[in-house]
Amino acid sequence: MATLFTSELEEGMVTLTDTYSNSGKLIVPKDTVLTKSIIQMLSGNDVVFVDISDIVEPIVESQENDLSSALDTEKIKEKPQYKKFVHRYEKSISEMGDHLNDIVYKNAPIDVDMMLQNTMTTMKALNDSPLSIFTMLSTMKNYDDSTFNHSLNVALICNIFADWLNLSEDDKKLITACGLFHDVGKMLIPDAILKKPGRLTKDEFDIIKTHPVKGYQLLQKNKLDPHIQYAALMHHEKCDGSGYPIGLKGNQIDWCAQIVTIADIYEAMTAKRVYRGPISPFKVINMFEEDGLKKYNPKYLLTFLEHVVNSYMNCKVRLSNGEEGDIVFINKVRLSKPMVKTKNNFIDLSKQTDINIDSIL
Repeated sequence: MATLFTSELEEGMVTLTDTYSNSGKLIVPKDTVLTKSIIQMLSGNDVVFVDISDIVEPIVESQENDLSSALDTEKIKEKPQYKKFVHRYEKSISEMGDHLNDIVYKNAPIDVDMMLQNTMTTMKALNDSPLSIFTMLSTMKNYDDSTFNHSLNVALICNIFADWLNLSEDDKKLITACGLFHDVGKMLIPDAILKKPGRLTKDEFDIIKTHPVKGYQLLQKNKLDPHIQYAALMHHEKCDGSGYPIGLKGNQIDWCAQIVTIADIYEAMTAKRVYRGPISPFKVINMFEEDGLKKYNPKYLLTFLEHVVNSYMNCKVRLSNGEEGDIVFINKVRLSKPMVKTKNNFIDLSKQTDINIDSIL
């Protein structure tokens, strides 16, 4: 799934969920192929963002944007701690892939302790670096198997998230394991569908949407902790009932799944996709601020957003007007709109709403 600003929508994209106006009126049902007139209607109804099928026709990005992203990544890769983390990260991806393949294709038992130890070793390499988890993971987007890559990233974010929520050590391990296994059902989806380069048909996408149930059944068969099972089953559910596969609401969704869902959405949206480059963390935070309190548990979401933003304090950023500067003040009322000190000025993004943070440098 991808959640895009209305301004980022393209003709031919397919809606993943029903889209409602601010008054609660259904204006675009799920599985709708977007046209120019539908996009204009969404904009006219002040719809901020729309859930879109994860597989759509590629959008060719400008060479200027590609170059900008490359330069930003190169600055991160110059850091002395980068190679150490990458070595451990790649080793974890390889070991995770081997074990998950054995589980799915050789009926091997799931070794949760081994997977957790692997993840914690990767986290140790991250903790030895002054770079934040979000800055470091922003460079980990180009691996062949996105399921392994995404699952490890979500597990690492869940591990940090658990600290922010002041969870016990046992619950921290549990949430990390939930992140590791939340997408295991995708390994039971045929590669011809999962890795199809073009747009999926409705029937193919319906098959993709079976991965939460498939993952749940696999984890249930292996008698894993029920919370880990539910995280796999419910990580696409939304508190307003707009998710899948069941359409659960609020507290019907397991508390671990509610936490994993936020980490999953954030990681997926800030990652590169075939049809777009990675979305700026502050644009993603803005999306959560605009509509997230209806879809996600506010207790978890607000904690997550505040800590993510604080992790970027004093970071250098590039603004949409082309200027570069440092984040010097966090606006707790509008977390996505901090104050930025440029070479010659202080820009309060909560007041200069036509300027956004395009990228972290």
